[in-house]
Amino acid sequence: MAAAASAPGPITRQTILETLLAFKRTSLLRTAIELRLFDALTAGPHGADHVARAIGAPARATRVLLTALASAGLVTEHGAPGHEEFGLVEGADRLLVTTSPDYAGDAALVAASQQEWQSMGSLTDIVRTGSTHLDQDAGSPDFPYWQDFAAHGTFATRPVAQALADALGTWAAGREELRLLDVGCGHALFGLHLARTFDHARVTGIDWASILPHARHNAQTMGLADRATWIAGDVFEQDLRGPYDLVVLANFLPQYSEEDGTRLLRRVRSALAPGGRVALAGFTVGDFGPQREFGGRMLSLLLLAWTRHGEVPTSEGYVRMLRRAGFADPDVHDTPGLPTRLFIAAPH
Repeated sequence: MAAAASAPGPITRQTILETLLAFKRTSLLRTAIELRLFDALTAGPHGADHVARAIGAPARATRVLLTALASAGLVTEHGAPGHEEFGLVEGADRLLVTTSPDYAGDAALVAASQQEWQSMGSLTDIVRTGSTHLDQDAGSPDFPYWQDFAAHGTFATRPVAQALADALGTWAAGREELRLLDVGCGHALFGLHLARTFDHARVTGIDWASILPHARHNAQTMGLADRATWIAGDVFEQDLRGPYDLVVLANFLPQYSEEDGTRLLRRVRSALAPGGRVALAGFTVGDFGPQREFGGRMLSLLLLAWTRHGEVPTSEGYVRMLRRAGFADPDVHDTPGLPTRLFIAAPH
């Protein structure tokens, strides 16, 4: 059932201006991250000349950047003009200094990627024509965004993987084996997180050959390399091997039309062992209201720019695909604090 319509606040000149200026804040933060500017402010505050030497940029350009960052609330600023000193805002030492174990700056490579930046710059023409202008869309093995996504993931990856582990708990723990296929695995953190949660799980990840080194690296880092195998190739064409007790598709189906999604789920069904399950994890639209669904609706906009037919499904759309592929109606789970849902289904 769709969420009740919300009533956003009135549009004012200020809200228009703030929305139009939002891209400048993105540019500021991304540039500061790329220059490792926050590293240069540790043990500060420091003047612009000190920061300029540390990041290898001219002093004037560095000062202009620092004053803009201060206006955006991303660094502190004290002192008279021409003699300013700049420092770290609370939390920056933990999240934006590269030596911190909680460093989050790599998120810029995914949330504000160059590929996305370029596509959104052409959004007017994309909407007018109704489809991507790319010669090689997001379904191509050479699509550059997938390298950064596989290398860094998103802030939501681990919480959603944990929510899936929790939802599968009793069923997964009760299986004699837990042979798992992670479809379009990318970083493979969904499958690997499940393997770390369930000691009897073994993971097979399938993705393009150019992406799998990131999955292998994560398996090695997590101490799971001996419980992981990999298949390189197109998930619509490659032999999936199997059988599997569990097949996971995490934010994968939105890249495709409902017809192609159904076709892939039929392939998945044929690879399942008796009593096996398929688990879909990802954004939905039409369930939570416009504001909470910002991430999913922005993903649909991005998929309009990057794919021929991709769009984030409604919950009903996921259920339709599962039914048409020969699955029973799924158990549906929300992920607290996140605009994503989990759909866990068994074949008829």
